[in-house]
Amino acid sequence: MKRILTAIVALPILLYTVWNDIPYFFAALTAVAIILGLIEFYHLASKASLQPSTFLGYAAALAIVACFVLGRLEWVAAAMAALVILSLASALSRPDEMNKSLASVSATVLGVAYVALLLGCLVGVRMTPDTAQTSKLAAKLLTMFFAMVMLTDTGAYYTGRSIGRHKLAPRISPGKTIEGAIGGFVTAALVGPVCKYTFFPEVPLLHAIALGALIGIIGQIGDLAESMLKRGSEVKDSGNIFPGHGGMLDRTDSIMFCAPILYYYSRLFISNL
Repeated sequence: MKRILTAIVALPILLYTVWNDIPYFFAALTAVAIILGLIEFYHLASKASLQPSTFLGYAAALAIVACFVLGRLEWVAAAMAALVILSLASALSRPDEMNKSLASVSATVLGVAYVALLLGCLVGVRMTPDTAQTSKLAAKLLTMFFAMVMLTDTGAYYTGRSIGRHKLAPRISPGKTIEGAIGGFVTAALVGPVCKYTFFPEVPLLHAIALGALIGIIGQIGDLAESMLKRGSEVKDSGNIFPGHGGMLDRTDSIMFCAPILYYYSRLFISNL
C-alpha cells in the first residue's frame, strides 16, 4: 500500500514536469533528484569508511546539470576534470588519512559520474532544441522511457513472485530470480508497441521494441549494480525518502543506467525526422 500511495503522489509530479511547455521544470526536478541521490551515495561511501569531498561533489553535479540545460556538453569534461583536480588537492590537506585518499577521491568522482552524469542525460533529452514539435517528441520519448523502466521492475517483481525458482545473483540480491529477469525483459519489450499505438505514433515499431528490450536488460543490470553498492556498505536501502520504495538511488538505479541510451537515441531519432 505504501508503494502504491507513493506512486500516486510522485507520478503526476513527474509527468507534469515532463509535459509542461517549460522544460526547466523537469531540469529542476532532475537536479533535486541528483542532489538527493548523491547525498545517499556519499552516505554509502561513509558507511564503507571513506571520506568523499561532498561539497565538491554537489557543486560538480549542479555544474553538469547546467551543462545539459545549456546544451554545452563540452563543458561536462571540464567539470569532471576540475572535480578530479580539486578532490586530489583536498586530499592533500588530510595527510593523516593518506591510506584512504585513493578510495575517498575515487568515491567523490564516481558519485558525480554515476548519479549526476547519467541522470543529467535525461535533462539533455528534455532540453532538445525547443520547437513545438521537438518539445512534444521529447516529452513522448521520456514518457515511454519511464514506462519501460518502471514496468520492467513491475514485470520482474510479479513474474519472480509467481514462478521464480532460480536465483539470479544470490550474493548481491537474494530476492531476484532468472525467471523474474526474463519477465521484466519481456514486459519492457511489450511496452514500446503499446506506447506507439496509444500516444507515440511517430516512433517506428522496430525502434520501440528494440529500445524496450535494451532497457529491459540494462535497467536490471543497473538495479543489481546499486544492490552491490548497498551490500558493500551493509545497508538495506540507500535511504527512506519514498515510503515503501526506499531512497532516491533505489528508485533511480535502473533509470541511471538507461538514461544515456535514451539520450543518444533521442539525438538520432529527432535528427532524422
